[in-house]
Amino acid sequence: MMKKIVIILSLILAVTGCTSTGTSEKLVDNGVAVNKRLERPMRILMINDDGYDALGAQMLYEELESKGHEVWIVAPIDNQSGAGTSIKWNKKPHKLVKYGERKYAFEGSPTDCFKVAVNLLMDEKPDLVISGVNDGPNFGEVQFNSGTVGGAARAIRHGYPSMAVSLVYYGGDDENLGSHLEPAVDYTANIVEKLSDEWKAGRMIMPLGTGISINYPLGSVKGLKFIGNENVYTDFQNYKYGEDGKIYNYNDMEKFSAEIKDISIETDLTESNRGYITVTVIDGDWDASGVKAEYMEEVLKGIQF
Repeated sequence: MMKKIVIILSLILAVTGCTSTGTSEKLVDNGVAVNKRLERPMRILMINDDGYDALGAQMLYEELESKGHEVWIVAPIDNQSGAGTSIKWNKKPHKLVKYGERKYAFEGSPTDCFKVAVNLLMDEKPDLVISGVNDGPNFGEVQFNSGTVGGAARAIRHGYPSMAVSLVYYGGDDENLGSHLEPAVDYTANIVEKLSDEWKAGRMIMPLGTGISINYPLGSVKGLKFIGNENVYTDFQNYKYGEDGKIYNYNDMEKFSAEIKDISIETDLTESNRGYITVTVIDGDWDASGVKAEYMEEVLKGIQF
């Protein structure tokens, strides 16, 4: 089943040449005629974890709006990197700042921003949710704590087609961050145009409960790879004692570099650092496969309770 989904999405992401052939009489899943879709632009909700003012999000917002889409942005007031799928369960009120007709900053995580957008702020539900463009990679085990991927995963779980988009950027050249982000923003906008064609033609843009996580390489692009999330436990994000005896987190770049150089390993982590755009199909579902579930059921069966 997952292989079929990957094939469908790979065809959609081949953004050149494919045009819609559906008729205006065809009915979509919810029974709304396609010609109703043609009466309005595609409605897109943008979230992120870098914060409302993040350059990647603002650039993408402007690009999508310039193409005629109805774009909403509801992003954290401050940086929420590493928030994963968490929510901020405060007893005090959450701060909300309105910057424009469809532009908000909210005191919370990316998931909070998604939930407050669809439940309180938007008059109609979004057709697509985009998390990013993040100015840092989100591959391998990093996806577990990524607010960018976490926000998209929560949207998927709620039934919305979703994309998480990340630039493989490690800092150090912030003066040129805009030029680094530009190709990733353009590529994301091209994907949205293709998805919009599918949407207007009455076809589902992604299978229900499905999304994609994209890592866009820095520099020249060698190609596009649909690839799984890294399952090699690199553990390059780690902890160590400092000279003062206190514990600090750090990135073990030796381990990281060794994995990238190992040509026997091919994952989202290695390929996005080798110059490829990587697309990982995600579903926001933490259920194990049938075989694994059956095995554990057999192990635990009969234990007294």
